[in-house]
Amino acid sequence: MALFIIIVAICLIFQAERGIFDTVSFFRLFKRIKAEADQPENENIQKRDLYILIPVLREQAIIENTILDILQLENRHFNIRIVIITTIREKIDNPYRQPPLTSAVILDSLKRGRLKEFKKNILLIEENDAKGNMATQLNFAIRFLSSIALPKSSYLLYNADSVISQQILRSLANILRKDSSHFAFQQPCAYVKDMKTTASSFLNALAIYQSWYCLGHESSLIRKYERGIAGNFPFPRLGVIVGHGSGMTLETNIQNGGYPTDLLTEDLTFGFILSAKSVPIFLLPSLEVADVPEKFTDFVRQKSVWFWNYLGYFSCYKKMLRENFPHKKLFPLLLQGLGGGAYWFFSGAFIIMPILLGVVTKSGPLLIIAIASPLLFSLLPQYILLRKLPRILEQQGLKKIAGNMSGVSFFKIFPWIFLVTITDSLGPWIASFHYIISLVSGNLPKKYKTGD
Repeated sequence: MALFIIIVAICLIFQAERGIFDTVSFFRLFKRIKAEADQPENENIQKRDLYILIPVLREQAIIENTILDILQLENRHFNIRIVIITTIREKIDNPYRQPPLTSAVILDSLKRGRLKEFKKNILLIEENDAKGNMATQLNFAIRFLSSIALPKSSYLLYNADSVISQQILRSLANILRKDSSHFAFQQPCAYVKDMKTTASSFLNALAIYQSWYCLGHESSLIRKYERGIAGNFPFPRLGVIVGHGSGMTLETNIQNGGYPTDLLTEDLTFGFILSAKSVPIFLLPSLEVADVPEKFTDFVRQKSVWFWNYLGYFSCYKKMLRENFPHKKLFPLLLQGLGGGAYWFFSGAFIIMPILLGVVTKSGPLLIIAIASPLLFSLLPQYILLRKLPRILEQQGLKKIAGNMSGVSFFKIFPWIFLVTITDSLGPWIASFHYIISLVSGNLPKKYKTGD
């Protein structure tokens, strides 16, 4: 019985750690976003070049609207060019051009459609590596841009489904006023683009759950890294680059070798490399909005792909050792990365195990505590986020999305949030299985198709 109590106590501690600290974290993030929005506009504005990179694969249905939404933002700070990065892989997968290729949709709109008046602000690039991936797409585009743009020119990376606001441009302008040109930045994301009363309860539940993780946990890691770079931690901190919503100068990317192309994922692993080299990564205090998978199977596949970032940390560690970076700096980064992956791997067990032990031991108090803990440390924080986030979105100028989100009933999606919470580890389990197979075979698996 004593062993069971110890196991339950450990599980409750891990639940409480995330529930309390991540909730405090998103309140701190919202406070910082509001303070940034309340700052007076700088009247002495010198426009800078900004490239917004959007890698695409089968995005013909939404890409035109995404480009228009960005270019129609009120903008006093940047000379913006949208860089659409297509890939030959889309042609290979769609030899009969049904539906039309993403590049064909864009070219048609540039010639006679809604993008015609913005053709000077749009650059269309095709990457020709048939065996490439997202990293090869991005590196190809950045190398091209470095040949036509100033090294200190900045880029922002978004997905084709991303929604941004004018506030992002103001916040980025404030970051770029820093003297150094050698830094990166990462923007938090709210995954509530499609959240509304008419959407499925599963989609709404996943939207709030994924937003809680990003706005609470990931933003906390970025802030800790900021403090670590400033010398406020006794050991090196692991920075976070999650792909969409991130950016840096062209010079920063190229000097650090670009996105890793030999791994299944390219974002958190690139963050490890930047952390090893002590490149500053700043929090961009404004919100990106994105969508989530509509089906449970796609949710599991997506999480499985994302977990490969954690499985790739050891490869990054060995790469940095070969480049003669000190073990005493790299090892704490590796431990933080593997620790984050381990927490995710067991996150479902932290909830299920106490409940099972309460049933097995037939202990009423233990079972009550086991059931109450996820309600207190997981469901309650997400309820608070559902109530608080719409106001922040309104302040960012995203009133339509805020209105749609406000109408969603938490109690209607309550069971689905619990389902998502306890099954969030399924993706990591599947990824780990594929990883073991890859160690035996020596070949990485093909990246699972999730619609991205």
